[in-house]
Amino acid sequence: MRDFKGLGLRVATGCWLAFAWVLMWGSPTSLGTWVSGFGIALVVMVVFPLPRRKVIGTLHLFDAIRLVLYVLGQVTISSVEVAWVSLSPWRKPTAALLVAPMRLESDFVLSLAVNTLNIIPGGIVVRIDERNRQVIMHVFEAGSQKDVEKFYKNIAAIEWRYVRAFEPRENLERLEQARRTTPVAPAIKDEWLVDGAEFETNSEVR
Repeated sequence: MRDFKGLGLRVATGCWLAFAWVLMWGSPTSLGTWVSGFGIALVVMVVFPLPRRKVIGTLHLFDAIRLVLYVLGQVTISSVEVAWVSLSPWRKPTAALLVAPMRLESDFVLSLAVNTLNIIPGGIVVRIDERNRQVIMHVFEAGSQKDVEKFYKNIAAIEWRYVRAFEPRENLERLEQARRTTPVAPAIKDEWLVDGAEFETNSEVR
C-alpha cells in the first residue's frame, strides 16, 4: 500500500506539473504542449526529486475533477479582473501581504494548493508557515475590506475543495468546524498594506 501511494504521488505530481506547463503556454488543446509538459515534468522529477514525505489521505476522483474545473474557472475570471484593473487608468490597485489559514494535513496536498494559488492571477505565495498551517500572499488588489473578504473567501473555497479531493473525510469535518468558529476575513491591519513599510511576518490572523 505504501509503494502504491508513493507511485500515485509521483504520477499526480507529474500530471500537475504538466498541467501547470500547459496553463503557462495557454494551449490546452495542443497535443504538442501536453507532450512537452509531461517531458519537462519527467526531467524535473528526475533531476529534482521530492523528499520522501508521509502521504495522507486518498484520491476522491469526482471531487478532484470538480477541483480542476473550479481552478480553470478561477484562472479565467481572475485573468479578466486583473487585466481590467491594469488597463483602467482611473484605478490604482493597492497591493498587500495577507496571512491566510491553509489547514491541510498532508504536506503534499498543501504544496498542490500553494501551486494553485500561484497560477491564479492576482496573487502569489511569498511564504509558507507549515507549523501554523498558513500562507502569506502578496495580493494585487486589497485596498478595501471587500477586496480582503473576497480574498479570504477564495482561499477558503480552494482549501475546502482540496480537502474534499485528497484528504480523509474526517479532515473535512474538522475544517467545517474551524470555519464555523473563525471569521471569514479579519479586519485590515495597517501593517499588512504595502506602502513602503516592511511587513511584520509575526502578524497573526485569528
